[in-house]
Formats: sequence, C-alpha cells, structure tokens
Amino acid sequence: MSVQETCSVSVESGTVTAASATIGICHGQPGEWKLAGLTMVPQVALGADGSNKYVISATQGSDAVVTSLDSSAAAHVAQAAQAFTVTGTAGAALEFGATDVLKITFTETGTATANCTFVAAFERCRV
Repeated sequence: MSVQETCSVSVESGTVTAASATIGICHGQPGEWKLAGLTMVPQVALGADGSNKYVISATQGSDAVVTSLDSSAAAHVAQAAQAFTVTGTAGAALEFGATDVLKITFTETGTATANCTFVAAFERCRV
C-alpha cells in the first residue's frame, strides 16, 4: 500500500484595503504537486454586503484553480475556516512545480477591508 505524499503552505494577506490586491504561495518542494485544497481563515469579519465586499479568487497564470468566494453571497466570519472548491476542469493548471505560484487575488467593491490566512494543500503527482 502506498502513502500519498502531501505538503501544506500558509500565507497571511495582511490588511487589504485596495481595490485589487494579489498575494502568492509556492510550495518549494521538488517534483510536481497537485492543488488538493485551499482554505481561507478570515482574521476580521466581513459581512454579507453587496456594496462593500471582496471577491477572492485563486489562479495559476491566467487559469482559475478554485471557485471564487464572494463576501456579498455569504459573510466571512472571523476565525471561521472557509474552503474553496478546487476546479476539476482546471486540468494541468492544478499542477505546481517548486516555483510555480498560486496567486490569490482580492477584488474589492466599495470600502471593504480583508485580512486572511490561506492554507494551500498539495499532493505529489510526479517526482
């Protein structure tokens, strides 16, 4: 029986107040690793409000790798983990080499403020 190799990487966004901001994560491990999950833990609450909101997305290059989270659809509760849905149709874009960057982008409407921790989980797919 084989055991699946995994690694996790976390990053803090810091306080985000800009109309658009991007942070990046790379796992730094040798070989190719497939994105298995992405979780966000807001450090401050962000209420469900269509006029003051963030849409948070994640990409590799120009390819979306998760379904975006939109704070107008559901509030982001402080210290309550929210999992993104990994996009099954992203294909090869889900595979990350040691220096490939998973970009997390905040797109603001209004005057929202965000501050989040993100944890990306990867599974080895090739050596």
